[in-house]
Amino acid sequence: MAEKLSLPVRRSSRSKRTDPLPRVAERIVLRRLRPSDLAEFQAYRADPEIGRYQGWSPLPAEMAETFLREMTAAEFGVVGPWFQLAIAERSTDRLIGDIGFCICGPDNQHAELGFSLARHAQGRGLATEAVRTVIDLLFERTAIARVVAMTDARNQACIRLLQRADLRPIGTVNTVLRGEPCVEYIYAAAR
Repeated sequence: MAEKLSLPVRRSSRSKRTDPLPRVAERIVLRRLRPSDLAEFQAYRADPEIGRYQGWSPLPAEMAETFLREMTAAEFGVVGPWFQLAIAERSTDRLIGDIGFCICGPDNQHAELGFSLARHAQGRGLATEAVRTVIDLLFERTAIARVVAMTDARNQACIRLLQRADLRPIGTVNTVLRGEPCVEYIYAAAR
């Protein structure tokens, strides 16, 4: 692993007991996924270019619908399971991607972050806006100390996105993705 670097600091307020969703940003809304998102969800999740560096695989429609229903009802900020949010266009509420987190690590001190954005929505800074918004939301609503994101070293678009979102490189790890050895870069932002 690379030497740890100082991380950007984000301020937070104390958690409230109400559901923090939807969370409106400048051009996007982070909201709960719902069964009516199925067509858009299936479309970008079936795109091989979108899934190239992802740990997920496309789901059959029935399984995808079950997943969307589960995320509609999932409790925000629970330790252990992944919690997936919709990234929707603010002006239309149309699903354009999803962003998820998993609170984990010793003493549940960090959240791992992952995201996918439909190809037609890329290149406009919407994913950067979603990453910044979910980091702020996590620091406001949970006790985590930092947010961590990992990306394949070949995924230059994701690397640039994480840097624009003020995450800093803290290390590397050798791993296997889809049966192929690769190097992942680890980025983080601290509270």
